[in-house]
Amino acid sequence: MLREAFEYLTTPCPPLARRYGYLAEMVALGARHRRQRRAWAPHVEACRRFVLEAAERAPRGGRALVAGSGLLIEVPLPALAERFGEVLLIDMLHSRSVRQQARRHPNVRLLTLDVTGALAPLDAALPDGSPLPSPSPPELPGERFAFALSCNLLSQLPLLPLDAIDRKAPNRPEAERERFAQALARSHRTWLSSVAEQATLFTDTESLWLEGGAILEREDSLWGLDLPPPDRGWDWDIAPAPEEDRRRSLRHRVGAWFNLAAPTGT
Repeated sequence: MLREAFEYLTTPCPPLARRYGYLAEMVALGARHRRQRRAWAPHVEACRRFVLEAAERAPRGGRALVAGSGLLIEVPLPALAERFGEVLLIDMLHSRSVRQQARRHPNVRLLTLDVTGALAPLDAALPDGSPLPSPSPPELPGERFAFALSCNLLSQLPLLPLDAIDRKAPNRPEAERERFAQALARSHRTWLSSVAEQATLFTDTESLWLEGGAILEREDSLWGLDLPPPDRGWDWDIAPAPEEDRRRSLRHRVGAWFNLAAPTGT
């Protein structure tokens, strides 16, 4: 608990990201990874193996982007820094450990950014009952990226904004909330394909609650987004019992796509 409190108090974080829970979420994720390092190890290895395989499909040099770089748990940063001329890590905030890792590579840059472009408009809309905003992903300066990776981000984008809607505007119709969440997921896929020649993505696609090996509940994690069959897939035991529930374990199904910018069938 002392480590988590220190991280929360000392991590540089934009005020809006702090208010909406992104800092608390990052600190909690790091703590869970430390507790569940053994359970997470196959997932982390699968992610890093997939990212390396995907990066090898892109030409050497040029620019690479990692959206949702987080704590770099799943990202083989040294390999990306060696392969590409520039690596841009984008997230709502960057921890001190990530900043330390980035400093080891002169061609790695950090950009603190909301990739949906919706958080600030949402914050303005909620107090006065204005319509929920449409996402407006940012235009990134410089030449087109050779390689862009969305790192376990797509399913997570709507979660904290929806929590804020529940807190600040609990009477918003469910249909409006769902449209907002779906728009965030759709725009992220479109944005990723628009900024790079190779749009690589991995994300959890389904959540499963299990007890004694039997599936008790399952829920789609893609917000209704229609994606082609993944190129790779694996399971992630994100919260074995009793991490979140005394008897039940939470498992994520993960899908990974080498290039969503490629024409269908290639």
